[in-house]
Amino acid sequence: MAPVDVLIQTDQIVHFLFADEEEIQARIFDDGIECDGEGSEEHEDNFDPVLVAEKLRAIGDALNQEACFVDVLTDLKKAAAKEAVEAVFSRSVEVLCETHGAMAAEVAPEIQLIKASVALGVYVAKKAPELKSKVQSALSSFLNTRVGGWIAQQGGWDKVRDL
Repeated sequence: MAPVDVLIQTDQIVHFLFADEEEIQARIFDDGIECDGEGSEEHEDNFDPVLVAEKLRAIGDALNQEACFVDVLTDLKKAAAKEAVEAVFSRSVEVLCETHGAMAAEVAPEIQLIKASVALGVYVAKKAPELKSKVQSALSSFLNTRVGGWIAQQGGWDKVRDL
């Protein structure tokens, strides 16, 4: 899989991670109709950004019950005023990984980065909806920059989803 494919997949996944329920249902309905006819290239490789986003959202929801997310949200709100969301988002993910890294040493560092970044993104979108678009952009950028190559090596997001 070419890295460009991973970039496109990542943007689609992050889009559906932050999408409202109506948009997700519309996508599922539209895909159901498309699948009955001639299949698109997107379906040939079994990649479905909605399924990956649902899996990541469940992971994020489970992780973001922790108190450390409150501090990060405060930092991100300050950063938004200074237009420095991507930098603070990236640093915050690294801190979250360090916090959880010792507890999950057997998990690949890339998976830890994915879990922490998604958990943070989901948490911020729920608690500070005014930051949603900035965090969505920061999450896409972070995933593409920090784990995009690794995802491509694994065969794409549909392969990583089950790790």
